[in-house]
Amino acid sequence: MSKTDIFRTEQRKLKIDEFKPESGQDNDSELEQRVADRTAERNGFSSRETIERVGRVRKPSEPFDQAYVRAPLATINRFKRYCNETGYSYGEALDVLMKKAGV
Repeated sequence: MSKTDIFRTEQRKLKIDEFKPESGQDNDSELEQRVADRTAERNGFSSRETIERVGRVRKPSEPFDQAYVRAPLATINRFKRYCNETGYSYGEALDVLMKKAGV
């Protein structure tokens, strides 16, 4: 290749409307991305993509306070199982149980 051939090649500009990806290129890049993601996950790397924080919709409520309960582990576990089975929060479960007890 002569110097003039190299010079002509360097001056040639690509036009964006002339560019066409090879067929199947999208599928290959998706596969490569999935493989790269799996490899990164296996090696402890986490994504840098932003994650949207979803706000919690809460019911209008009255003022809250806290009560710390010291109880045997078996009792606490029964209470937590009750909450998990019914879907009540700890406060809701306490209210329901107190109403059942007539308190």
